[in-house]
Amino acid sequence: MLKAVFYARFHPERGPAIVHQYPNGSIIAALADQDDSRQTLVSWSDVSAYIIPPYEVCNRPFSICADRHRVLGFPISLEDPKYERNRFTFNVCFVLDEDLDTRPWLAVVDKTAAFFQALEEEDGLLQTEEDLPGLRWAGEEGYPAESTGVVYKLLKSIVEDLNAYEETCIRLNSYHVLNLRLVHSQPSPPKVQAWDVPFLIRDLPSPDHWTWDLTLQRIHSYLDGVNSIQRIAEHANVELKLVKRAVRELVHHDRALLLDLFHFQAIYTPTRDFAWFVADVEMQEECARYISLAPTSTTTTNTHEAPSLIPASLLISLYTSLAPSTPLHAFVQTHYTALLAHRIEIRRFITFGTTKGFLRRVHRYALALDNNLGLRSETSRTGEDSSPAKSKSKSNEDAVREFERAWKRAAMSSGWATPPAEPPPMMVRAAGGGGIVGADGEEEVDESLKGFLDGKHRFDEMRLALRVSERELMERLGSGRFGEVLIFNK
Repeated sequence: MLKAVFYARFHPERGPAIVHQYPNGSIIAALADQDDSRQTLVSWSDVSAYIIPPYEVCNRPFSICADRHRVLGFPISLEDPKYERNRFTFNVCFVLDEDLDTRPWLAVVDKTAAFFQALEEEDGLLQTEEDLPGLRWAGEEGYPAESTGVVYKLLKSIVEDLNAYEETCIRLNSYHVLNLRLVHSQPSPPKVQAWDVPFLIRDLPSPDHWTWDLTLQRIHSYLDGVNSIQRIAEHANVELKLVKRAVRELVHHDRALLLDLFHFQAIYTPTRDFAWFVADVEMQEECARYISLAPTSTTTTNTHEAPSLIPASLLISLYTSLAPSTPLHAFVQTHYTALLAHRIEIRRFITFGTTKGFLRRVHRYALALDNNLGLRSETSRTGEDSSPAKSKSKSNEDAVREFERAWKRAAMSSGWATPPAEPPPMMVRAAGGGGIVGADGEEEVDESLKGFLDGKHRFDEMRLALRVSERELMERLGSGRFGEVLIFNK
């Protein structure tokens, strides 16, 4: 919250002095309260030397803390023979709480200083106002004289509008208009991985009213909360990095959330926020409506009663039954009767908990205890974003792209060897979609898998990169070809 704004300047006779302040008495006590200095936000005598600094340090922003408040300013010193002492030095300062984030205010302070500088350089308004009859300075009897000058009313509008709306538009005349807005820093767009599942939480505006980029037009129909980003890229025939960029923008603008891949080998457990769900009756009712399947036509014709909501006690019992030691398929088998009787859709049951934050996914990792597997060392890594499979094996699409690029290079360069007429045999997806086959078969898959066994890669990442199911992945890890492998959850 903005506590006060004041306009101070160096007067040839008064020295550093405050001409205007709002609210009245915030920096210079009102005449009736001048014996009680505790009513001011900061002591003017302590900060005046910094508010009106030497000429050499003017025309740059500054910040000073005093009396648990922070004063932001941008002292301006104009040099011109028309002024006494050939100088006109002033400062418009903003007073905030000391611990308040000042980043949104820095641009406001700079823009206000530039606006006041333009008022003086173009119209001489600041100096002219001091000569107006009836003008009262801060702390004088009769201050403020609101009918005299414009600076006091300008400061008043700045404080009231920024506190109420975080923006203001003040028009003094057709030439001078002050537009201010507090722009809060936004967090960086989230990191998006190929195995993430985008889930729309708000409908996207119609293309008639909101311009969609080409990528969003291609992938929109696949944003169903089921497809991973990798699968969306494949279905829409769009490059993976473009899909990541589009999804990142949707998440950044609160249009979508990122979920984990849903499968019945996954493990979920409640978080500490589950107590919030237990105490929130409205959320329990929202959950019951969301996770219930619509009744079939046969059911609706046989009964005239509206379907009852799932009891809150059952919801709480089901969510608390999810534990780090219980895979989802075991949970469904244990509670199959209750899930079927109340027509609970298990995917929605999990999605509701994760989107509300009281349920989290427990991920699996693999760590090879044998140091002779040829795992990548820290010095050989290209970065955190690099996937081990990228350096070990390439997809069929990458192979075709490299083949085409080689032909182009050979065609445009003289003296180069002509590439082969056929692309080299690369790993391709098996016809059934389960596993990878190619020139080296199993050995090539195992070689790719080695790079993931450092305890830092989730099973979801491995499955997506190697195109294998979790069951096949576990069989490979337990085959003994990688030595002793530690599987752990976190």
